[in-house]
Amino acid sequence: MKTLKFLSLMFIAFVFIMGCAGNYGKFKRQSESESKVTKRELIDNWSDYDIWYYHSGYKPLRLYIIVFDTKNDDKKILFRSSWPKVKDQEMWTEIVKANTASDGELMLGWENYSSIYFTDVHEILGFDNQLYGFIIHQQFAVSLQRVEQIDENTIRISWSPPRHEGWGR
Repeated sequence: MKTLKFLSLMFIAFVFIMGCAGNYGKFKRQSESESKVTKRELIDNWSDYDIWYYHSGYKPLRLYIIVFDTKNDDKKILFRSSWPKVKDQEMWTEIVKANTASDGELMLGWENYSSIYFTDVHEILGFDNQLYGFIIHQQFAVSLQRVEQIDENTIRISWSPPRHEGWGR
């Protein structure tokens, strides 16, 4: 009888774990050297991507997150719908200029934290490790949470908003 109870509990645990596992992708962080190359390539080849961004709301725009969704493929990235989308080269040039540090490096978020929080690049991968795009964000200013597979060609990304000075820590 104990064996039957044990096997039943093991089966329930297995079903629960498999149900919770779901179809999730991941954010794959690039190394610092990879990140610099990727940022430069994304900036230079901006027209190959649909680009959305989340910003401070103040001029000049201080960006917290930039999402690059590859154009001309059947893959789609979903996220909060209220984000502005880059419309043309003039807009992209203005955004890059406003978020470039004195050393020429793209730097997002709060300038006073740039010495301790670096701008990270992550690949956005589906559950089958297919590349959907890239996300650039200021390290620790936002928390990337998950990549959820919606269907064969669609994922949804989620993250926590920027922390403000004096909150947490």
